[in-house]
Amino acid sequence: MLKINKSSFNDFLSDVMRYNELVAPVKSDESRFETVRDISKIQLDLHTYFPAKKFFFKKDQTLYTYEKGKFKVPELQPEKKQRVMVGLKRCDLNSIKRQDMMFLQEIPDPYYKEERDRTILVGYHCTGPVDEFCFCSSMDLGDFYDLMLYDKDDAYLVEIGSERGRAFVDRYRKYFWDTDLFLRPEDRRIDTDLKLEPRDILPYYERVEWKKDVDRCFSCAACVTLCPSCFCFDMEDEVDAKLCKSDKKRNWASCQLTCFTKVAGGHVFRESRENRFKHRIYHQLQYFRETHGMNLCSGCGRCIRGCPTRINFVQTLNDMHGQDR
Repeated sequence: MLKINKSSFNDFLSDVMRYNELVAPVKSDESRFETVRDISKIQLDLHTYFPAKKFFFKKDQTLYTYEKGKFKVPELQPEKKQRVMVGLKRCDLNSIKRQDMMFLQEIPDPYYKEERDRTILVGYHCTGPVDEFCFCSSMDLGDFYDLMLYDKDDAYLVEIGSERGRAFVDRYRKYFWDTDLFLRPEDRRIDTDLKLEPRDILPYYERVEWKKDVDRCFSCAACVTLCPSCFCFDMEDEVDAKLCKSDKKRNWASCQLTCFTKVAGGHVFRESRENRFKHRIYHQLQYFRETHGMNLCSGCGRCIRGCPTRINFVQTLNDMHGQDR
């Protein structure tokens, strides 16, 4: 176990920023992860409203361009600076792990891989529940980080989680100190006020209790946009006015929109709002786990926190589960 003194932490970050792209939680119009130019704006304990996935799974990405009868693929840029992303919470880190499963296994996505390969993940362990919408303690989250920081009075305890993290510590060894302090089981635990009680939610799919939530849903897709784990995308062609050039674009998509399952001929496979509403929840908490052995959801609470009508599907499932006991 290592430690870094809080008195020298800003010096450490300034040193890192000299030769690397530093990304951290900041608060401007809203809280988000941003590339940092001013160390004083970093709020390490901030649970951001917007997730960090835009740095790896980009919102608007050109996959190739067609012009004058030729295809041109954007070149990868291995000479990019190393990125150090600081302040990721355990829910954020586990969501990155799930996106890695989708974009790096089987057929790796070269654009996603390029961004992940140059990024060091430095977590910050929450000292308690963020608010009443966080339910990460129900999600059986694992350890997935290069380094993890634990707040301890005048220092941060530092746990190394990978060889990449160890090499990073060696590079900045003057800031890290050996320590006799150790982490207790309770130091690693986060007890949230909101907890998802049922583990198997299949029995509740046809329950009428969903209606009150469905009736409040606008199908606005805020829940999916704010989700750090969702990975669905659409591809479309952007053609210039002279029809001489087109860009194949990849953009985030949402299962909450009717166009998501619309196919040739105009048929929509999930036309009803109820089907779309329940599909997201069941994919996050049931279908993904049946295929991959873990929930897609990391319990960050952003979908509830950002919902304009504050639909709390976790409480709805808990109520149904309570009625059956």
